[in-house]
Amino acid sequence: MSSTDKVSIHHLKNGLIVLVEEMPDFESAAFELHVPGGIAFDDASRIGSSLLLAELTTRGAGGLSSEMLSNSFDGLGVGHSESAGHERFVYRASILKDTFSEALRLSSLMVMSPHLPEEEVESIRSILLQDIAALADNPSRRSMLELSKRYYPEPYNRPGCGTAEGIKGATIEFLRAQQQAYFGASGSILSVAGNINTAQVLAEAEKNFGSWGGVAKKRPAFGKIQPFAKYHLQEESAQLQIVLSYPSAPFGTEHYYAAKVAAQILSGGMFGRLFIEVREKRGLVYSVYAAHSAMKEYGTVTAYAGTTPERAHETLDVMLQVMKGLKGSIEDLEIRRAKASLKSGLVMGQEGPGARASSIAHDFWLDGKLRTLDEIVARIDAVGQQELDAYLSAYPVEPFTLLTLGARNI
Repeated sequence: MSSTDKVSIHHLKNGLIVLVEEMPDFESAAFELHVPGGIAFDDASRIGSSLLLAELTTRGAGGLSSEMLSNSFDGLGVGHSESAGHERFVYRASILKDTFSEALRLSSLMVMSPHLPEEEVESIRSILLQDIAALADNPSRRSMLELSKRYYPEPYNRPGCGTAEGIKGATIEFLRAQQQAYFGASGSILSVAGNINTAQVLAEAEKNFGSWGGVAKKRPAFGKIQPFAKYHLQEESAQLQIVLSYPSAPFGTEHYYAAKVAAQILSGGMFGRLFIEVREKRGLVYSVYAAHSAMKEYGTVTAYAGTTPERAHETLDVMLQVMKGLKGSIEDLEIRRAKASLKSGLVMGQEGPGARASSIAHDFWLDGKLRTLDEIVARIDAVGQQELDAYLSAYPVEPFTLLTLGARNI
């Protein structure tokens, strides 16, 4: 056992990692179970099968039918969700402190002994296929997925909604084999936060997961960012979508917090430079923003603008002028605003048990260690003009990958 400020880290004999943060000022608690797997792990011919599997594990488990399982959660007043992302399956629950034991037991059944009934597959498949079909009516989301497909390396460039071919090709036999292959204790993380006792958490974790065996799959190697290029997807539309991505600071590296502050200066609401210069002063767009995202192996800045075909070229020119013009021009007021916004969002976003359970699980997943709120705030506070310019020198805007979707190629 080790600890980082208020969070303690424990390892069960089967390899399951348990993170606990006691928050006695709350009446509630929350937990998340992260199991390696997801879109990036899917067989190349069945991309999206993990989405099917995540939902299928909720359709009955242990000695409980699908209806009985659902009613059991509802009877406890437990808010829960189950999902698959690119790298992990996540089982979440928000609970009152006296329902923790039973809620954890129900979640353990879905992970360790799901029924995976064949008769439920088609209804789940239909919902997932509808989500893919809906991309035609959501060009901003579609343009982001199409950019990611061309920017990131396989398998991290796969759409988070899966593919129609992959979802259609996932048979019940394949899903059952996938569950057996992926759901292992060693390498999985159970994160618990709220008004709970650490000793109780460990006792319940051992009781419900102690017999869980197996080794979770290792995440695929990340590889290299695709060669930078420009793409256009022709589509008759009154709108034109502009999206671009370029490398930025990875999680936990020297320039990570400066990257967050810089993105906030560009896109921090009504005071963001992109909003002011592209939308307010010139009226070129209905939406514009930039965001920084990061994993251990990579960081990315992605910028988006939705405009008209006639204004697309000017929109892109102004976006690039603003983004390239950051270095050496950032004012102290902008830095203060950006840092205040980041910190207020951080504090408000992590003040509850659910947010804390998610945050500590995410940090440990990425880096095998934890950050305290005080540490994060201190690192944000340490970012000044010098740190921002150093980051902007290390990660210039060009070269970038650009994708446009609409009636005109720019």
